[in-house]
Amino acid sequence: MLISHWKDWYYYQHKLASLEDGDAFEDYIVKVLTAFHPDYINPQPTGRLGDGGSDGLAERGTICYACYGQRARQNPEDKLARKIASDFNRAVASYESFTTWRFVSNGPPGPKSSTVFVEIQQRHGPEADRQITTQFWTPQHIWDNVCSQLGTEQLDRIFPGAPGAVSPELQVLVPLLDNLRARPFPSIQPSSIGPVPENKMDHNGLPDRYRAEFAGGRASAGRIGRWFSEQSEPDLEDEIALKFRELYLEKRHITTDSAGILERLYESLAGLGFRHDTELANAVYAVTAYFFDACHIFEKPPEDSEGAGSATAD
Repeated sequence: MLISHWKDWYYYQHKLASLEDGDAFEDYIVKVLTAFHPDYINPQPTGRLGDGGSDGLAERGTICYACYGQRARQNPEDKLARKIASDFNRAVASYESFTTWRFVSNGPPGPKSSTVFVEIQQRHGPEADRQITTQFWTPQHIWDNVCSQLGTEQLDRIFPGAPGAVSPELQVLVPLLDNLRARPFPSIQPSSIGPVPENKMDHNGLPDRYRAEFAGGRASAGRIGRWFSEQSEPDLEDEIALKFRELYLEKRHITTDSAGILERLYESLAGLGFRHDTELANAVYAVTAYFFDACHIFEKPPEDSEGAGSATAD
């Protein structure tokens, strides 16, 4: 599932793509459906057969798609009605396997096109020899039923350049963030990581705001530890710790301000605007505090400083 603040950006890109005319809209829909259906086949026009009235077959041929990007400037409703009838009749004659037909268009159906669509539904209803479920999908249907079900990697390929997306180094932690968001944060959880003494926070000059965020996040340290222990890759936590350390050092080259470094680490985990989603923000604080307490990010106080001995070593 999509994390909410990313969803807004992808949804806006989807709306822009859905405004395209003709082939550009159809190419976009095919790209989305190809990402959604592992077995998606887009028949290419061949001789007099053309594409058989289909812009895609999926789910072992049981679903047939037809796409139409509005082209007509005059009498668009007439064109849409003719296109629905033509694509369906050609598909029925060409493909015997499909039981669901989806007509995807950015042209809003009016009285004529709706009448044509209803006639097809009635002609292939429960009493027909060949029963076919027919659906008119608008761009909103594509978003609700397809795009919103895709993962961020798939959406990044469809809509490259997402601002504030998670750092590639920490992409593997997206399921952990989702896991933490799925249940309310507990008031207390046992943890194998001992509490970091306040002198580490003092030593690194963490502002009060971040100390409070870490304090709340530490309640889920036990849950984070269990999540890592349940992963199939036994060294995953160590690998992520190393990546966190590398990111921390990278951010420290950009700024020496602890608040600035933490904000950049937060955004590496969950992207820009993560605080608009309270559950996501709490998950981000928890994961960052976990690696802070394990001394993988920020600097440990000198060994002879008060309380330094209780910090977990690298």
